[in-house]
Amino acid sequence: MDWMEIIGAHVMWKQRLTAYVSGTSTETLDPDTIRLDDRCALGKWIYGDGQAMASLPRFDEVRGLHAQFHQNAAEVVGLHQSGDTAGAERLLNGEYSRLSEKLKHRIIGLSQQVKAASEGIPRF
Repeated sequence: MDWMEIIGAHVMWKQRLTAYVSGTSTETLDPDTIRLDDRCALGKWIYGDGQAMASLPRFDEVRGLHAQFHQNAAEVVGLHQSGDTAGAERLLNGEYSRLSEKLKHRIIGLSQQVKAASEGIPRF
């Protein structure tokens, strides 16, 4: 599991969404697909192999924040597509950004707990 790659992929969403909302992106984004939190590498791990780590203190928090992250990203796209670009920008630069930053830090914490658990080190 490459935790830094996972964090980087989620951080890149801000750039992707910013470009999309500003009209400088050539990407076609689908809010219904973005909303699915089990398609990216972290989501596949959470709902797959990561279940072995479900008892870790940060696991449930990361799972919930990750689902919210995908929901917010989908809402940004949906707002823009419906013509509410100002609303999309407010969400992107407000709640989405705060949530993204919190998720990043919690992923780092979870990665440390996973490493400790796999090395047999007591976790707190």
